[in-house]
Amino acid sequence: MLPIQFVSFVRSLVALMGLAFGCFLFIRRLIVGPEVEGVFTLFAILFVFVGLQILGVGLIGEYVGRIYREVRRRPRFVIRETRD
Repeated sequence: MLPIQFVSFVRSLVALMGLAFGCFLFIRRLIVGPEVEGVFTLFAILFVFVGLQILGVGLIGEYVGRIYREVRRRPRFVIRETRD
């Protein structure tokens, strides 16, 4: 489960970087003016959507991992002995 949780953490970083980059481009547009081609705006949008896609993969991985643990049907603990 740890690698899946790591992927979820990376997803958060990618999405936050995309949002920060988008805010930076918005402020830059107010100060400098519009860009000619707008490629960097597309990169910011791409980062946000890639973060959302990684979120979906992480959620599916969490579900699959939990289902795998449940299917094995191992007890959470084993009682060695009982005392009367």
